[in-house]
Amino acid sequence: MPKNFSFENIDIEKWERARHFSFFQERRDPRISITAKVSVAELLKFRLEKGEVRPSLSTCIYYSIMRAVNAIPEFKMRIIDLRPVVFSRVDAAFTHSIPGKSLHCNCIAKYSDEFSSFNENVEKAKSSCIYDYTLTPCGGDSQGLIYISGVRMVDFYSVGNPWGDPWHDTVPRVIFGKISKDNHTMSVAVEALHSFIDGVHLGKFYDAMSEILISPHRYFL
Repeated sequence: MPKNFSFENIDIEKWERARHFSFFQERRDPRISITAKVSVAELLKFRLEKGEVRPSLSTCIYYSIMRAVNAIPEFKMRIIDLRPVVFSRVDAAFTHSIPGKSLHCNCIAKYSDEFSSFNENVEKAKSSCIYDYTLTPCGGDSQGLIYISGVRMVDFYSVGNPWGDPWHDTVPRVIFGKISKDNHTMSVAVEALHSFIDGVHLGKFYDAMSEILISPHRYFL
């Protein structure tokens, strides 16, 4: 199983965001959430060109999400032992179903900037489900993750996730939906702690994810 890179404690005395962090963490529900449309038209064309050797659509989407969040420090900020920290890397925790099972399991794949390496890690994680079909895989209790789910049959407009205590459950959630047959867009919903994430960071995330999806020949080879 992947091991997260180390994290560093954030020096609250020198942290520009200290007041914002305290303000939002005092709320009963400090989450911020947004859903926006993202185009996958170029990715679909790319996969069509590749024929039988095309990469998995889901893995391409996972990669675009993970590359985007790993480029934005605020998406790697968490709370460990009641203190804000920042990870040097966060990994993918994604849902997966296999034929013959009516319920999903959870998998963890180490992130890599190289798509081929990340793809290999995702495939290994999926294979592990055959032997351990669980919601609590080894390493699943780490805060150095991004939770990813695909609701491929629904073109949703908003979505919510279950959360625990915001002082202990600090992992952002990302859910993507059905791809429109008309314009090849899909909904992507993000939920994160407002203690770390503002609208500007969400904007950076969608911009970074979109940049990857519209340039598949650059990222998925």
